[in-house]
Amino acid sequence: MSASSAALTVSGRTVRRLAVMSALAVLAAPIAATPAAAQELTRLYAPKPPTGSAYVRVVDLSASGAPIGIGTAPAAPIPAGDTATIYRIVKGGAPLSVSLAGRPAEGSIMPAADAFSTVIVPASGPAVVITDPTEGRNDLKAQLRVYNLVPGCAASVTVADGGPVVFEGVATNDTRQRAINPIEAVLAATCGAAVSQPLKLPPLKAGDHYSLFLLPGANGPKLAGQRDETEPYRGPGN
Repeated sequence: MSASSAALTVSGRTVRRLAVMSALAVLAAPIAATPAAAQELTRLYAPKPPTGSAYVRVVDLSASGAPIGIGTAPAAPIPAGDTATIYRIVKGGAPLSVSLAGRPAEGSIMPAADAFSTVIVPASGPAVVITDPTEGRNDLKAQLRVYNLVPGCAASVTVADGGPVVFEGVATNDTRQRAINPIEAVLAATCGAAVSQPLKLPPLKAGDHYSLFLLPGANGPKLAGQRDETEPYRGPGN
């Protein structure tokens, strides 16, 4: 073998050896997580609230815009355009303090453990605790709830302009839930002969949760809505 051919052979072996070492280095190197993957890992390994926790949100029927205190959490106003606070995680099956602008809400507030509840604080009188329905969950569809907060009203919600009935005969301070296909729609509510202004649902996808609130208004019932949201749990894991 000539010196030149030997040099080529050694060079070829060196090239192959370097290629193998580079491949092993790539396999051994840590894979950088994308933001989406990091978010999924955070959700997967986030601590869960202790058994017996309650998930509570508050509706200020007076729409005062005052800061709302729930338990020991710092008071904060309801976000502009919303009707209720987000769900806060508190101890279930125990008295809960709720305040508006530092003034305690009237009545006994004791949310059920391991359940979602919506607390209605009227302009005067005791607060009302509504246990939110959770049965019939279908992650392939969107979940729609309605709360009738108009006194003396058996409310119905329909697709506007003569469309089908979505909810029917919902009593005052009661709630209903159903799964719907994730489509856009315009809804209206009725209390007897009184009809609310139409409300256009935002685009809802499978697994989304959306709440409708039928509220008393100076010119008749008002239909409002917002996406359901729960604060992240930051305490010790369950």
